[in-house]
Amino acid sequence: MTELTPQKPTIKERLGQALARHRAGQFRAAEVLYQGILDEAPEHPDALHLLGLIRGEQGQESIGIDLIERALRARPLAAAYHHNLAGLYRRVGEMDLAKARFQDAFTLKPNYGEAYQGYAEMVTFAPQDPFLETVEQQLADPDLTDQARCYLHFAAGKYLDDTAEYDRAFKHYQRANGLAARSFSVTQNRQFFQDLVYFQPDLQWIEAQAEPLDKAPRPIFVVGMPRSGTSLVEQILASHSRVFGAGELNDLATASLQLLRTLKAQSAPAGLRRDESRLRIQAAVDASQARYLQALRDRDYGLKTQWIVDKHPLNFRFLGLLRAMIPGAKIVHVRRHPLDTCLSCFFQNFTKGQDYSFNLTNLGQFYIDYQRLMNHWSAMPDLNIHTVDYESLLASPQSVIEALLDFCELPFEPACLTFYDTIRPVSTASFNQVRQPIYQTSKARWRHYAQHLRPLARLLDLDAESPAMITTSRL
Repeated sequence: MTELTPQKPTIKERLGQALARHRAGQFRAAEVLYQGILDEAPEHPDALHLLGLIRGEQGQESIGIDLIERALRARPLAAAYHHNLAGLYRRVGEMDLAKARFQDAFTLKPNYGEAYQGYAEMVTFAPQDPFLETVEQQLADPDLTDQARCYLHFAAGKYLDDTAEYDRAFKHYQRANGLAARSFSVTQNRQFFQDLVYFQPDLQWIEAQAEPLDKAPRPIFVVGMPRSGTSLVEQILASHSRVFGAGELNDLATASLQLLRTLKAQSAPAGLRRDESRLRIQAAVDASQARYLQALRDRDYGLKTQWIVDKHPLNFRFLGLLRAMIPGAKIVHVRRHPLDTCLSCFFQNFTKGQDYSFNLTNLGQFYIDYQRLMNHWSAMPDLNIHTVDYESLLASPQSVIEALLDFCELPFEPACLTFYDTIRPVSTASFNQVRQPIYQTSKARWRHYAQHLRPLARLLDLDAESPAMITTSRL
């Protein structure tokens, strides 16, 4: 009997397989499948577009841009291609091109809420700009999805904040955050923070015998609340000739969570001798250190790089574990006024993570727990933490930057003062701020929204009253 030869999957089937892996975060597997399609059909628009997105995730923005531009030549009316290309242009600082592509996206697809939000984030609006009218026309559509409506409310809020219509802006931001429908458990997060503190004693004996690492490149960890100025501090450091800004890496979280699982499992091992438990913990610490450093150093940073900035704000959670994994690590803690920090988080539609930020009560509770945890870490004698106060950086940039460089064992370089001239990809929400000279408009921004922030201020034990004014004179 003749065996039937298995039929090769069609391009459509392989594209579906690749998309499933792409959505699951399995970029390498998806990349192979996309490339296989392009080997067979070099100008296949969907494969070009999606491979371009992966190249962007891999930090190869210029290649990603070229791939999506090729896709657009084959399919010029694909709104999603324009939108995603805009995101890559924005990341590399091509702001005019990014704005044009966002506009192309919502012109081709008038209810493309995400494109309106992307455009709004890039523009400082003036009154009478027709953008708000266009957004409100879309919001009037009863068939609009909640997701599109969410993006449009964020866009409207940004317009009204720019044009000083603060009460109307806050209402749009409230609706946007409600429609985002993110869930967050304050209780579970608090228990997680408590675990990070509780299991530190298991590491004390390891810390006593550990030696700081001296092999270059070495990490500088920039931590704090999101929207507190961490991207600005990274940009300043990355402007130094001996420093590479790697952006928001997940490597420390991956290594730390694995280590925490081991510590919890070893905390009361049945029938396990104390010395054997310690050996297992030591092995886990060594493995976590190796996992983190290998991931860090596998990237290509250039020959002169002595330091790599790992700027994931939420790495503040893992500083106790970091104390054992990388003794003597440089840690820069960026701190900003609590209400400015929380307001900026509430006004930011984070695409992933930060689920606490979509509800002001959850946001306030998270901020309290962050503050408690940082106070605990700061009291530990062997943690090498340097605090940068955001407001002080705005007021006296040179002295604050000089102190920062001194902490990082770096000689002063003028380029750190003109950080806005440094060309590098920026994928965080501060893509605009880091490309401009230091400005004061983000300082005490919360005062415009004081009446709306009073419950949050009470939760944080702060005064949220604006000073009384008669014309330009304070009472």
